[in-house]
Amino acid sequence: MMWQNFFKTSVRSLFKRKLYTFINIGGLAIGIACFILLFLFLQNEWTYDRFHTNGKQLFRISSAYGEIDQPLTHTALTPSALAPALKTVPEVQTITRIYPKASLVANGEKAINESRFIYAEAPFFTMFSFPLLEGDPATALSGPNMVVLSASMAEKYFGKSSPTGKMLKIDGKDFMVTGVAKNPPSNTHLKFDFVGSYSSMNITDRWGSANYYTYIQLADKATSNALHDRLTSMIKGMMGSNTKYRFDLIPEPIADIHLYSQSENSTERGGNLQYDYMLAIIAVLLLAVACINFMNLATARSADRAREIGVRKVMGAVKRELFTQFITESAIITFLALVIGTVLSLVLLPWFNNLTQSTIRMHLEWPLIVALIAVFVVTTFLAGAYPAFFLANFKPVQVLKGKTPVGKGAALRKTLVVFQFAAAVFFIICTLVVGQQLYYIQHKKLGQDRSQVVVLNGSRFDNNSLAAFKARLLQQSEISQVSASYDSPVNIGGGYGIGQIQGKPADYSMDVTAIPVEKDYLQTMGIDILAGGKLTDADIQDVTREKQEDRRYHFYLNETAVKQLGWTPTEAVGRTMTMNGRIGSVKGVMKDFHFASMKQKIQPLIVFPEYEWFGEILVKVNGRDPQRALARIEDAWKSYQPGRPFDAHFLDDDFNAMYESEFRAGRLLKVFSGLVILVSCLGLVGLAAFTAEQRTRELGIRKVLGASSSNLVALLSKDYIKLVTISLIVAAPLGAYVMIKWLSGFAYHINLGAGVFVVAGLLAMAIALLTVSLQSVKAALMNPVKSLKSE
Repeated sequence: MMWQNFFKTSVRSLFKRKLYTFINIGGLAIGIACFILLFLFLQNEWTYDRFHTNGKQLFRISSAYGEIDQPLTHTALTPSALAPALKTVPEVQTITRIYPKASLVANGEKAINESRFIYAEAPFFTMFSFPLLEGDPATALSGPNMVVLSASMAEKYFGKSSPTGKMLKIDGKDFMVTGVAKNPPSNTHLKFDFVGSYSSMNITDRWGSANYYTYIQLADKATSNALHDRLTSMIKGMMGSNTKYRFDLIPEPIADIHLYSQSENSTERGGNLQYDYMLAIIAVLLLAVACINFMNLATARSADRAREIGVRKVMGAVKRELFTQFITESAIITFLALVIGTVLSLVLLPWFNNLTQSTIRMHLEWPLIVALIAVFVVTTFLAGAYPAFFLANFKPVQVLKGKTPVGKGAALRKTLVVFQFAAAVFFIICTLVVGQQLYYIQHKKLGQDRSQVVVLNGSRFDNNSLAAFKARLLQQSEISQVSASYDSPVNIGGGYGIGQIQGKPADYSMDVTAIPVEKDYLQTMGIDILAGGKLTDADIQDVTREKQEDRRYHFYLNETAVKQLGWTPTEAVGRTMTMNGRIGSVKGVMKDFHFASMKQKIQPLIVFPEYEWFGEILVKVNGRDPQRALARIEDAWKSYQPGRPFDAHFLDDDFNAMYESEFRAGRLLKVFSGLVILVSCLGLVGLAAFTAEQRTRELGIRKVLGASSSNLVALLSKDYIKLVTISLIVAAPLGAYVMIKWLSGFAYHINLGAGVFVVAGLLAMAIALLTVSLQSVKAALMNPVKSLKSE
């Protein structure tokens, strides 16, 4: 009966103060909706690859290389010869190599470019927990020309019938479907639609180039430390007396790859722990700001309830009952906000997935249920405990005499407002800095011109067809240059080594990044040559001789490589060297350009013509009519690649993909900074309304004595100007510290200037003043006669 009375009284009280109720429920609902969305996102991020049965024993072997006294280059790629060498390591139980390769898949006449195609060795499905709906995990990849499809691909190519035992044509070869795998979950870095057998590729094991991913399963009772020690000993034995260069093999736990790996060239771009922590802080802060609104408005409006409390105490109500009454009100508001917030999060989930480029879903599972219960309990008591304690302690005698302690708690209210706006200013600073850095990344001169470059899949072209295709394209006025390369020009990967260098000791060697290209690559990409000359037809004949031992290669080194070798550009030209068995000489020296993320300093790079295989065809189009140029390219494509789908994109897309986590963080910061400001302003509206109401009589007297409306608005606003100024003073050092630390993660970044803090402060001030003015102007324009009658 008592609880029923508490409930009725609470509901009546909430309906009586509609603005107060709306602000609290609205603010909490926004905070809870954001909390749920961010919780789902972070749960997905922090559970990456933790579903594997043998997860604690699964490792990816990454490599790190470089000079002894220089920072090492970390890559997830390893040489193909590593796996056979690991078979002698007692700590290793099972090994599988993986090679991702976009492939053309055909079933009948229909052919589609499939990007999520990987080749893997036989143990793949026994090591990793990707269940097979059809087929035997132990034998599905045991021989050449076998392929396993994901469930979605099985339906795409074969409808509802079983595909097992049927044939698919993959890159022109016949493959037998040997299994159907359950679709991989979103929280794995090994996403696939097709898994082809590794033996289908006829790869020769060699140490020369690192283009493969090597995964191992530890033997029982073996430890990662013991494995690392064993790998270190193995590499030392292979390196011999070399004291200048270092090569390390690093076992990475599979569950750590997404968030903790430092290795470049992973199968997919990893997450960012810094950004995840930032999102967790935003989720908590949004809830905290909403709770602060609740606390501030409840204590500020204490005068409205003072007489009610006094009467209740005189009638025998004790503190515990009053405390329970106010906690019940808090619980009702929180419950309503929780329901609205949950519905809101469901409605916003598709938008949120688009914003974060995610595929998360909301399932009512225990982690989410526990989180929602925790949010309800914590929010109820965090938002309601202090107001309940504050109101329950009113003295009935003083209250009934009209001596309401309305000023009590003012210091705490001001402190909480400062906290709210300090949070808002902090996120405004972060949003501005991240936005400036992303603008810098997008507009910084890279040393190569990626604009208006169309990228095509070149894997099916041989030398003759590529030359004919190129000639056809260059006949079009919309196209200015055509070339090809093994890899994307803005994200070149793969490790090589040079040795037998003219003018260096016989045992001298150096690790470099290198990329095979077509003759006109440097001109197409606008890369400047500092010394040496352009490639000639005779140079191309040198590298296309039938026998490998008869070929002579022509290398272009970048400035960084030349400096590391101790030469000037002019001195470098003509020097002989070998690179992974390729005998050649330096044809020229290129000006340094960015060929990887700006988080890294430019590393030694070699560009060299080689016509074995091209991954990408690069077409430079005129900017006047890119759509017309694309149509011309497609027409030529159909002539030289009949039956193959035309799949083109701009090189800018590859560049932007490198910074997807940064762009995502920028988008999230904008949205959630705006929400922090919105929820803070909701509370400010309530406080400003309360302040204006409390000073109604004073404002009337001032107006009668000649004060203008602008004077009264300034009077009501000045306290909030002080609070926002204090917020800026509090938030600026913290924002500067966090952003300087974030910028230090980029080898090339903006300088953090005072302008950011000035803009952040002015924005916060303008938002606060606009919010307060809505109530201040209303109060200032009130008829003074009505104001004087208000008390």
